[in-house]
Amino acid sequence: MEYIRETEKNKKGLKGSTVVEMSYIIPLFLGLFVLILHAVFYYHDKAILNGAASETAILGAQAARRADTEYDLEAFFRDRTKSRLIYLTDISVTVRESEDAVEVSAAASRSIMKLDIIQKAEIVRPEKALRRMGVIQ
Repeated sequence: MEYIRETEKNKKGLKGSTVVEMSYIIPLFLGLFVLILHAVFYYHDKAILNGAASETAILGAQAARRADTEYDLEAFFRDRTKSRLIYLTDISVTVRESEDAVEVSAAASRSIMKLDIIQKAEIVRPEKALRRMGVIQ
């Protein structure tokens, strides 16, 4: 019986200090949780944008090798990112095609967070090298 009375006394003495300590600790944990959530959303959107830019550059490089194909690469990029981004909403894309490569520049932002991605795919023309070597005519 004495043991029960001693623990009841100890519990009564700890209740007030626990509440005060938790009032400091809980906001820190909630703030840390929100920061982690924002970081996860940022890196998710970065992976989506990086993949879409890479796919767009590769499609542009493949289309450049074929004379009969024409793609709207910016529309392809927007289709790849439509309704997949969680955090970054303001998206802009620029596709530059040169003789040797296709470069896709994508930028996304939301308030102070910004992300710039550049993906480049070289236009490979193996038939020219094979003709120079005399393998094909």
